[in-house]
Amino acid sequence: MRLSAVALAQATVTSFHHFHSNAFTPLLPIRHHHPRSQRVLEAKKKRSSQKIRNASPSSPKGFAGSLSTKHSPPPLKESQSKPSTDGTSEFHSDMVSWLSRHPLTYISPKFHISPSELGGYGGFCSTTDSMQQNELIFRIPRECCVTFDDALNDKWCGEAFRAIRQKRDPDWSLLLIAGWIAKEYIMADLYSNNPSRREEQSWNDTIASRIKHWPYLKTLPWKPGLLSQDHVLFWSEDEIETLLKGSLAYDDAILIKSRVQDAIRIMSDAAMGSWILEEMEEMAPGQSEGSNLIDGLERAVTGAYVIALSRSFAEEVECDKEDGTTSIEVEVLLVPLLDILQHSNNPNTMLESYDDYIIMRARRAIQPGEELFHQYREEDDAIIPPHKFFTRYGFVPGVREPVVDLLKKRSPLFFD
Repeated sequence: MRLSAVALAQATVTSFHHFHSNAFTPLLPIRHHHPRSQRVLEAKKKRSSQKIRNASPSSPKGFAGSLSTKHSPPPLKESQSKPSTDGTSEFHSDMVSWLSRHPLTYISPKFHISPSELGGYGGFCSTTDSMQQNELIFRIPRECCVTFDDALNDKWCGEAFRAIRQKRDPDWSLLLIAGWIAKEYIMADLYSNNPSRREEQSWNDTIASRIKHWPYLKTLPWKPGLLSQDHVLFWSEDEIETLLKGSLAYDDAILIKSRVQDAIRIMSDAAMGSWILEEMEEMAPGQSEGSNLIDGLERAVTGAYVIALSRSFAEEVECDKEDGTTSIEVEVLLVPLLDILQHSNNPNTMLESYDDYIIMRARRAIQPGEELFHQYREEDDAIIPPHKFFTRYGFVPGVREPVVDLLKKRSPLFFD
Protein backbone atom coordinates (compact mmCIF):
# COMPACT_ATOMS: atom_id res chain seq x y z
CA MET A 1 0.00 0.00 0.00
CA ARG A 2 1.29 3.41 -0.97
CA LEU A 3 1.11 5.36 2.23
CA SER A 4 3.69 7.49 3.94
CA ALA A 5 4.21 8.02 7.63
CA VAL A 6 7.70 8.84 8.72
CA ALA A 7 9.72 10.62 11.34
CA LEU A 8 11.80 13.61 10.29
CA ALA A 9 14.67 15.07 12.21
CA GLN A 10 16.69 18.22 12.39
CA ALA A 11 20.22 17.68 13.55
CA THR A 12 20.24 19.56 16.87
CA VAL A 13 17.05 21.57 16.51
CA THR A 14 13.93 19.72 15.35
CA SER A 15 11.97 16.55 15.99
CA PHE A 16 9.06 15.15 14.00
CA HIS A 17 6.74 12.21 14.29
CA HIS A 18 3.96 10.88 12.14
CA PHE A 19 0.67 12.41 13.17
CA HIS A 20 -1.60 10.57 15.57
CA SER A 21 -4.58 12.38 17.03
CA ASN A 22 -5.24 12.09 20.74
CA ALA A 23 -8.94 11.99 19.99
CA PHE A 24 -8.57 8.93 17.80
CA THR A 25 -6.43 6.89 20.16
CA PRO A 26 -4.21 7.40 23.20
CA LEU A 27 -1.05 9.14 22.08
CA LEU A 28 1.53 6.55 21.12
CA PRO A 29 5.18 6.93 22.07
CA ILE A 30 6.69 9.50 19.73
CA ARG A 31 9.38 8.10 17.49
CA HIS A 32 12.13 10.69 17.19
CA HIS A 33 15.10 10.49 14.89
CA HIS A 34 18.60 10.55 16.32
CA PRO A 35 21.65 10.67 14.01
CA ARG A 36 22.98 7.49 15.64
CA SER A 37 20.26 5.63 17.50
CA GLN A 38 17.32 6.72 15.29
CA ARG A 39 15.24 6.79 18.48
CA VAL A 40 15.70 9.98 20.50
CA LEU A 41 16.26 13.62 19.66
CA GLU A 42 15.47 15.91 22.56
CA ALA A 43 16.20 19.30 21.08
CA LYS A 44 13.16 21.02 19.65
CA LYS A 45 12.88 23.49 16.87
CA LYS A 46 12.48 26.98 18.27
CA ARG A 47 10.01 29.24 16.58
CA SER A 48 9.06 32.67 17.85
CA SER A 49 5.40 32.89 18.71
CA GLN A 50 5.60 36.58 17.79
CA LYS A 51 6.61 35.59 14.27
CA ILE A 52 3.52 33.41 13.98
CA ARG A 53 1.22 36.13 15.25
CA ASN A 54 2.69 38.67 12.86
CA ALA A 55 2.03 36.53 9.79
CA SER A 56 -0.35 38.45 7.57
CA PRO A 57 -3.64 36.56 7.09
CA SER A 58 -4.12 38.16 3.69
CA SER A 59 -0.70 37.35 2.29
CA PRO A 60 -0.55 33.97 0.55
CA LYS A 61 2.68 32.07 0.99
CA GLY A 62 4.76 32.14 -2.17
CA PHE A 63 8.19 31.06 -3.31
CA ALA A 64 9.46 34.60 -3.09
CA GLY A 65 8.74 34.70 0.63
CA SER A 66 11.16 31.98 1.70
CA LEU A 67 12.11 32.43 5.35
CA SER A 68 15.80 32.37 6.12
CA THR A 69 16.72 31.45 9.68
CA LYS A 70 19.87 31.00 11.70
CA HIS A 71 19.04 27.32 12.08
CA SER A 72 19.67 26.62 8.41
CA PRO A 73 23.05 25.07 7.58
CA PRO A 74 25.40 26.59 5.00
CA PRO A 75 24.32 26.11 1.37
CA LEU A 76 25.09 22.65 0.05
CA LYS A 77 27.19 22.13 -3.01
CA GLU A 78 24.17 20.60 -4.73
CA SER A 79 22.20 23.84 -4.31
CA GLN A 80 23.17 25.03 -7.76
CA SER A 81 22.13 21.77 -9.41
CA LYS A 82 18.90 21.59 -11.35
CA PRO A 83 16.41 18.81 -10.57
CA SER A 84 15.96 16.24 -13.29
CA THR A 85 12.66 14.78 -14.47
CA ASP A 86 14.41 11.83 -16.11
CA GLY A 87 13.08 8.59 -14.71
CA THR A 88 10.01 10.33 -13.24
CA SER A 89 6.63 8.73 -13.82
CA GLU A 90 4.33 10.74 -16.06
CA PHE A 91 1.85 10.87 -13.18
CA HIS A 92 4.36 12.82 -11.07
CA SER A 93 6.10 14.87 -13.75
CA ASP A 94 4.11 18.07 -13.12
CA MET A 95 4.92 17.88 -9.42
CA VAL A 96 8.64 17.44 -10.07
CA SER A 97 8.64 20.34 -12.52
CA TRP A 98 6.79 22.50 -9.99
CA LEU A 99 9.27 21.62 -7.24
CA SER A 100 12.16 22.40 -9.57
CA ARG A 101 11.11 26.03 -9.84
CA HIS A 102 12.07 26.64 -6.21
CA PRO A 103 15.77 27.57 -5.90
CA LEU A 104 16.29 25.36 -2.83
CA THR A 105 15.00 22.20 -4.47
CA TYR A 106 17.43 19.45 -5.33
CA ILE A 107 16.45 16.06 -6.77
CA SER A 108 19.25 13.69 -7.61
CA PRO A 109 19.26 12.44 -11.21
CA LYS A 110 19.71 9.01 -9.64
CA PHE A 111 16.27 9.25 -7.99
CA HIS A 112 13.47 7.75 -10.07
CA ILE A 113 9.73 7.36 -9.44
CA SER A 114 8.29 4.10 -10.72
CA PRO A 115 5.50 1.62 -9.89
CA SER A 116 6.29 -0.38 -6.76
CA GLU A 117 5.63 -4.06 -6.21
CA LEU A 118 3.98 -3.04 -2.95
CA GLY A 119 1.32 -1.04 -4.77
CA GLY A 120 1.14 2.44 -6.19
CA TYR A 121 4.48 4.14 -6.77
CA GLY A 122 7.81 4.17 -5.01
CA GLY A 123 11.20 5.85 -5.13
CA PHE A 124 14.09 3.98 -6.75
CA CYS A 125 17.77 4.31 -7.39
CA SER A 126 18.37 4.52 -11.14
CA THR A 127 19.24 1.29 -12.92
CA THR A 128 22.56 2.70 -14.16
CA ASP A 129 23.99 4.26 -11.00
CA SER A 130 24.45 3.42 -7.34
CA MET A 131 24.14 5.71 -4.33
CA GLN A 132 26.83 6.02 -1.70
CA GLN A 133 26.18 6.14 2.03
CA ASN A 134 25.06 9.65 3.11
CA GLU A 135 24.58 10.73 -0.52
CA LEU A 136 21.95 13.43 -0.92
CA ILE A 137 18.84 12.07 -2.64
CA PHE A 138 16.60 15.12 -2.52
CA ARG A 139 16.00 18.40 -0.74
CA ILE A 140 12.43 19.74 -0.45
CA PRO A 141 11.88 23.40 0.55
CA ARG A 142 9.40 23.95 3.35
CA GLU A 143 7.61 26.46 1.15
CA CYS A 144 6.56 23.58 -1.07
CA CYS A 145 5.07 21.73 1.91
CA VAL A 146 1.47 22.09 3.08
CA THR A 147 1.61 23.70 6.52
CA PHE A 148 -0.55 25.42 9.12
CA ASP A 149 0.36 28.75 7.54
CA ASP A 150 -1.50 27.81 4.36
CA ALA A 151 -4.71 27.24 6.31
CA LEU A 152 -4.36 30.12 8.75
CA ASN A 153 -3.56 32.68 6.03
CA ASP A 154 -6.13 31.44 3.50
CA LYS A 155 -8.10 34.19 1.76
CA TRP A 156 -11.45 32.44 2.09
CA CYS A 157 -11.21 30.28 5.20
CA GLY A 158 -8.28 31.65 7.18
CA GLU A 159 -10.45 33.38 9.76
CA ALA A 160 -12.40 30.18 10.42
CA PHE A 161 -9.23 28.11 10.66
CA ARG A 162 -7.71 30.58 13.12
CA ALA A 163 -10.85 30.29 15.24
CA ILE A 164 -10.64 26.50 15.16
CA ARG A 165 -7.03 26.68 16.28
CA GLN A 166 -7.80 29.13 19.08
CA LYS A 167 -10.70 27.04 20.40
CA ARG A 168 -8.62 23.85 20.19
CA ASP A 169 -11.51 21.85 18.78
CA PRO A 170 -10.96 18.07 18.89
CA ASP A 171 -8.37 17.07 16.28
CA TRP A 172 -7.88 20.73 15.41
CA SER A 173 -4.34 20.23 14.09
CA LEU A 174 -5.39 17.50 11.69
CA LEU A 175 -8.49 19.49 10.80
CA LEU A 176 -6.37 22.47 9.70
CA ILE A 177 -4.39 20.41 7.18
CA ALA A 178 -7.21 18.13 6.01
CA GLY A 179 -9.74 20.96 5.92
CA TRP A 180 -7.49 23.25 3.94
CA ILE A 181 -6.50 20.72 1.27
CA ALA A 182 -10.18 19.73 1.00
CA LYS A 183 -10.97 23.36 0.33
CA GLU A 184 -8.25 23.51 -2.35
CA TYR A 185 -9.56 20.31 -3.94
CA ILE A 186 -13.08 21.74 -4.11
CA MET A 187 -11.70 24.91 -5.68
CA ALA A 188 -9.92 22.80 -8.29
CA ASP A 189 -13.16 20.95 -9.00
CA LEU A 190 -15.05 24.23 -9.41
CA TYR A 191 -12.47 25.54 -11.86
CA SER A 192 -12.32 22.30 -13.84
CA ASN A 193 -16.10 22.22 -14.26
CA ASN A 194 -16.44 25.84 -15.35
CA PRO A 195 -17.00 25.99 -19.15
CA SER A 196 -16.03 29.67 -19.41
CA ARG A 197 -12.60 29.01 -17.89
CA ARG A 198 -12.03 26.01 -20.13
CA GLU A 199 -12.48 28.36 -23.08
CA GLU A 200 -9.76 30.66 -21.76
CA GLN A 201 -7.10 27.98 -21.23
CA SER A 202 -6.78 24.36 -20.24
CA TRP A 203 -8.42 23.60 -16.92
CA ASN A 204 -5.19 22.25 -15.50
CA ASP A 205 -3.35 25.50 -16.25
CA THR A 206 -6.23 27.45 -14.72
CA ILE A 207 -6.06 25.45 -11.52
CA ALA A 208 -2.26 25.61 -11.33
CA SER A 209 -2.36 29.40 -11.69
CA ARG A 210 -4.75 29.74 -8.74
CA ILE A 211 -3.83 26.84 -6.45
CA LYS A 212 -0.16 26.85 -5.55
CA HIS A 213 0.12 23.22 -4.42
CA TRP A 214 -2.04 21.76 -7.19
CA PRO A 215 0.81 19.88 -8.97
CA TYR A 216 1.35 18.06 -5.66
CA LEU A 217 -2.26 17.75 -4.51
CA LYS A 218 -3.38 16.10 -7.72
CA THR A 219 -0.92 13.22 -7.12
CA LEU A 220 -2.59 12.27 -3.82
CA PRO A 221 -5.17 9.47 -3.28
CA TRP A 222 -8.41 11.43 -3.12
CA LYS A 223 -10.59 8.51 -4.21
CA PRO A 224 -10.77 4.79 -3.41
CA GLY A 225 -8.35 2.71 -5.44
CA LEU A 226 -6.24 5.62 -6.65
CA LEU A 227 -2.56 4.70 -6.21
CA SER A 228 -3.76 1.34 -4.83
CA GLN A 229 -5.08 3.25 -1.85
CA ASP A 230 -7.28 1.43 0.65
CA HIS A 231 -8.62 2.96 3.85
CA VAL A 232 -11.55 2.38 6.20
CA LEU A 233 -12.69 5.95 5.52
CA PHE A 234 -13.47 4.85 1.97
CA TRP A 235 -15.51 1.88 3.19
CA SER A 236 -19.29 2.00 3.42
CA GLU A 237 -21.10 1.41 6.69
CA ASP A 238 -22.23 -1.98 5.39
CA GLU A 239 -18.63 -2.97 4.59
CA ILE A 240 -17.46 -1.96 8.05
CA GLU A 241 -20.26 -3.84 9.76
CA THR A 242 -19.83 -6.92 7.58
CA LEU A 243 -16.04 -7.14 7.54
CA LEU A 244 -14.85 -5.44 10.72
CA LYS A 245 -17.60 -6.20 13.25
CA GLY A 246 -16.03 -8.17 16.08
CA SER A 247 -12.46 -7.44 14.94
CA LEU A 248 -9.75 -5.58 16.80
CA ALA A 249 -10.05 -2.79 14.23
CA TYR A 250 -13.80 -2.20 14.54
CA ASP A 251 -13.89 0.35 17.37
CA ASP A 252 -11.02 2.35 15.91
CA ALA A 253 -12.65 2.40 12.47
CA ILE A 254 -15.97 3.60 13.91
CA LEU A 255 -14.23 6.34 15.90
CA ILE A 256 -12.26 7.57 12.89
CA LYS A 257 -15.40 7.63 10.73
CA SER A 258 -17.28 9.60 13.40
CA ARG A 259 -14.47 12.13 13.71
CA VAL A 260 -14.51 12.74 9.97
CA GLN A 261 -18.27 13.29 10.06
CA ASP A 262 -17.68 15.85 12.80
CA ALA A 263 -15.05 17.50 10.60
CA ILE A 264 -17.45 17.67 7.67
CA ARG A 265 -19.99 19.48 9.83
CA ILE A 266 -17.37 21.87 11.18
CA MET A 267 -16.05 22.65 7.72
CA SER A 268 -19.54 23.12 6.34
CA ASP A 269 -20.63 25.47 9.12
CA ALA A 270 -17.43 27.33 9.99
CA ALA A 271 -15.12 27.31 7.01
CA MET A 272 -17.01 26.57 3.81
CA GLY A 273 -20.52 27.82 4.40
CA SER A 274 -20.61 30.75 1.98
CA TRP A 275 -17.43 30.94 -0.06
CA ILE A 276 -18.22 27.88 -2.21
CA LEU A 277 -21.55 29.35 -3.29
CA GLU A 278 -19.97 32.76 -3.86
CA GLU A 279 -17.13 31.37 -5.96
CA MET A 280 -19.42 29.08 -7.94
CA GLU A 281 -21.91 31.85 -8.59
CA GLU A 282 -19.10 34.05 -9.89
CA MET A 283 -17.86 31.36 -12.27
CA ALA A 284 -21.20 29.88 -13.34
CA PRO A 285 -24.15 32.11 -12.36
CA GLY A 286 -27.34 30.21 -11.56
CA GLN A 287 -25.70 26.78 -11.68
CA SER A 288 -24.92 26.24 -7.98
CA GLU A 289 -26.87 23.48 -6.29
CA GLY A 290 -26.57 23.12 -2.52
CA SER A 291 -26.99 19.34 -2.44
CA ASN A 292 -24.25 18.81 -5.00
CA LEU A 293 -21.91 21.09 -3.08
CA ILE A 294 -22.52 19.22 0.17
CA ASP A 295 -21.83 15.91 -1.56
CA GLY A 296 -18.65 17.36 -2.99
CA LEU A 297 -17.63 18.64 0.44
CA GLU A 298 -18.13 15.21 2.01
CA ARG A 299 -16.05 13.49 -0.66
CA ALA A 300 -13.30 16.10 -0.44
CA VAL A 301 -13.04 16.04 3.35
CA THR A 302 -13.08 12.23 3.43
CA GLY A 303 -10.28 12.05 0.87
CA ALA A 304 -8.38 14.80 2.68
CA TYR A 305 -8.52 12.89 5.96
CA VAL A 306 -7.24 9.73 4.27
CA ILE A 307 -4.32 11.77 2.96
CA ALA A 308 -3.67 13.56 6.25
CA LEU A 309 -3.92 10.41 8.40
CA SER A 310 -1.63 8.40 6.17
CA ARG A 311 0.83 10.97 4.86
CA SER A 312 1.14 13.86 7.29
CA PHE A 313 4.00 14.58 9.66
CA ALA A 314 3.74 16.01 13.15
CA GLU A 315 6.45 18.43 14.15
CA GLU A 316 7.10 19.37 17.75
CA VAL A 317 7.80 23.10 17.88
CA GLU A 318 9.20 24.91 20.90
CA CYS A 319 7.60 28.35 20.94
CA ASP A 320 8.77 31.38 22.87
CA LYS A 321 5.96 33.02 24.83
CA GLU A 322 5.63 36.67 25.78
CA ASP A 323 6.21 35.93 29.48
CA GLY A 324 9.64 34.50 28.70
CA THR A 325 8.62 30.86 29.06
CA THR A 326 8.36 28.30 26.28
CA SER A 327 5.69 25.84 25.24
CA ILE A 328 5.64 22.82 22.96
CA GLU A 329 3.11 22.76 20.16
CA VAL A 330 2.54 20.16 17.46
CA GLU A 331 2.25 21.33 13.87
CA VAL A 332 1.12 19.00 11.10
CA LEU A 333 2.43 19.22 7.53
CA LEU A 334 2.51 17.38 4.20
CA VAL A 335 5.83 17.00 2.37
CA PRO A 336 5.81 16.53 -1.43
CA LEU A 337 7.95 13.75 -2.92
CA LEU A 338 8.82 12.32 0.49
CA ASP A 339 5.52 10.46 0.78
CA ILE A 340 6.22 8.49 -2.38
CA LEU A 341 8.58 6.17 -0.51
CA GLN A 342 7.25 2.83 0.72
CA HIS A 343 7.61 1.57 4.28
CA SER A 344 10.22 -0.85 5.59
CA ASN A 345 11.25 -1.70 9.12
CA ASN A 346 14.79 -1.89 7.73
CA PRO A 347 15.01 1.39 5.77
CA ASN A 348 17.82 2.37 3.44
CA THR A 349 17.22 6.13 3.70
CA MET A 350 17.37 8.72 6.47
CA LEU A 351 15.99 12.21 6.91
CA GLU A 352 17.30 15.51 8.19
CA SER A 353 15.12 18.55 8.67
CA TYR A 354 16.04 22.23 8.86
CA ASP A 355 14.02 25.38 9.11
CA ASP A 356 14.06 25.99 5.36
CA TYR A 357 14.03 22.50 3.90
CA ILE A 358 13.91 18.76 4.46
CA ILE A 359 16.65 16.45 3.24
CA MET A 360 16.73 12.75 2.41
CA ARG A 361 20.03 10.86 2.31
CA ALA A 362 21.10 7.29 1.68
CA ARG A 363 21.47 5.47 5.00
CA ARG A 364 23.82 2.96 3.35
CA ALA A 365 25.13 2.18 -0.11
CA ILE A 366 22.19 1.58 -2.47
CA GLN A 367 22.50 -0.60 -5.55
CA PRO A 368 21.30 0.32 -9.06
CA GLY A 369 17.59 -0.32 -9.43
CA GLU A 370 17.05 -0.82 -5.69
CA GLU A 371 13.84 0.58 -4.22
CA LEU A 372 14.18 3.25 -1.54
CA PHE A 373 12.40 2.70 1.77
CA HIS A 374 11.74 4.67 4.90
CA GLN A 375 10.33 3.52 8.21
CA TYR A 376 6.89 5.01 8.76
CA ARG A 377 6.69 3.80 12.34
CA GLU A 378 8.54 1.11 14.22
CA GLU A 379 6.79 -2.24 13.76
CA ASP A 380 6.15 -2.88 17.43
CA ASP A 381 2.81 -4.34 18.50
CA ALA A 382 3.09 -2.49 21.81
CA ILE A 383 3.28 0.81 19.93
CA ILE A 384 1.00 0.26 16.94
CA PRO A 385 -0.40 -3.24 16.32
CA PRO A 386 -1.15 -4.45 12.78
CA HIS A 387 -4.86 -3.64 12.91
CA LYS A 388 -4.09 0.00 13.75
CA PHE A 389 -1.53 0.16 10.98
CA PHE A 390 -4.46 -0.62 8.73
CA THR A 391 -6.97 1.83 10.23
CA ARG A 392 -4.38 4.62 10.13
CA TYR A 393 -2.28 3.92 7.05
CA GLY A 394 -4.46 1.55 5.04
CA PHE A 395 -2.17 -1.49 5.01
CA VAL A 396 -0.54 -4.10 7.22
CA PRO A 397 3.28 -4.03 7.01
CA GLY A 398 4.86 -7.11 5.52
CA VAL A 399 1.52 -8.51 4.33
CA ARG A 400 0.63 -8.40 0.64
CA GLU A 401 -2.60 -10.35 0.88
CA PRO A 402 -5.62 -8.02 0.59
CA VAL A 403 -6.96 -6.95 3.96
CA VAL A 404 -10.48 -7.95 2.92
CA ASP A 405 -9.27 -11.53 2.44
CA LEU A 406 -7.55 -11.46 5.84
CA LEU A 407 -10.78 -10.31 7.45
CA LYS A 408 -12.88 -12.92 5.71
CA LYS A 409 -10.47 -15.60 6.96
CA ARG A 410 -10.57 -14.06 10.47
CA SER A 411 -6.80 -13.62 10.49
CA PRO A 412 -5.22 -13.39 13.97
CA LEU A 413 -3.87 -10.03 12.84
CA PHE A 414 -7.42 -8.74 13.26
CA PHE A 415 -9.16 -11.21 15.57
CA ASP A 416 -8.31 -12.53 19.03
